[in-house]
Amino acid sequence: MDEVKLVGVGEKLDYIDIARGIAILMVMLVHTSQAVNGVSQLVDEIDRYGQMGVQLFFVASAYTLCFSSIKRAEEKQPLISFLIRRFFRIAPLYYVAMIGYFLLESNMHILALIRMPYSLYNFETIAANILFIHGFVLSANNNIVPGGWSIGTEMAFYLIFPILFALFDRAYKQSGITALYSLVGLSILLNISVQLSVQQLFKVKIDDNSFIYYNLINQLPVFLMGMTIFFHHHYRIPLQLSLPIQTAIFIVVTIIGIIILPSKQYWLVATCLPVIAGISFVFLLSILKESKYSNIFLTEIGRVSYSMYIFHFMFAWYLVPGIGLTLKKGILPELLLVCSITLVIQLTFAVAKVSHKYIETPGIWIGKILISKPLLDVRQQ
Repeated sequence: MDEVKLVGVGEKLDYIDIARGIAILMVMLVHTSQAVNGVSQLVDEIDRYGQMGVQLFFVASAYTLCFSSIKRAEEKQPLISFLIRRFFRIAPLYYVAMIGYFLLESNMHILALIRMPYSLYNFETIAANILFIHGFVLSANNNIVPGGWSIGTEMAFYLIFPILFALFDRAYKQSGITALYSLVGLSILLNISVQLSVQQLFKVKIDDNSFIYYNLINQLPVFLMGMTIFFHHHYRIPLQLSLPIQTAIFIVVTIIGIIILPSKQYWLVATCLPVIAGISFVFLLSILKESKYSNIFLTEIGRVSYSMYIFHFMFAWYLVPGIGLTLKKGILPELLLVCSITLVIQLTFAVAKVSHKYIETPGIWIGKILISKPLLDVRQQ
């Protein structure tokens, strides 16, 4: 193995945890704000942009998968090990969430209180979620576990990641980093072509809450951006931009995204906004790494961000509306939002710490046990 290929393999990825911490706070902000009425238009638009935290998760996920692939390059049967590792990282908590939200929904229905939007329980939707194919099933895509669409998209990406990584690695070695930019651009053009075709053939509206928006094809360019910035960092190819300039680009691109989000041009929001957000987050990741930024709060949140993503809906969608109804007009909407998001973060973090310890960690441990079994060993005859 070439010496250059080992660059970065032993480094700590605290900046990835910080990125995940930022991502989950963005997601929690948008879902909490949905239960608080009356905030100013500017605050509302900034809150809504929090939904792009999912794209930050996608960038960080693709980055860490590349890192893991390099680190485990000599592992026996790497493909099987990769799939087992990913399944047991995601599935145990997701299955617990399916049961938990069903019980919560049932009780809320009995009490005639607020219900989770778009909830739909039947054999098709439940089976699709159990098998993690709900990203390709219209009726099952986002209505069993809140926010479950991103999990389905992530799992679909896991299935094709080994092929994509091999493609990126070969393209880089043959043609350099420019080839990776070309692959990202090609994925964007492919996505635009697919969406235009779907709109013309089926006369459907594509917005940021539609099935096509959630689909892997639409989100794939974002994942590929995460892979591209990994190759930049791994092979120590500088962006040729100073940190202040990178920061300025991140801020400007983020502002553009916030401006675009309320647009009535749905194709712009659904097709272009994830790409715009992905570009901004590539610079954010680079800034966090190069500046060696440290933040214990964001790091700790980032480490349990999956559990926080799964459970924050219980507080943002079920608890906060009750608080708003209780206080009514006794508090400014912006202050209510600040108090609500603070409470949601605290409660979710407490639950996530328990979930991470007793659900996520055992699931990861089971995956490691299965990978280490002799059945998976490749023995030379």
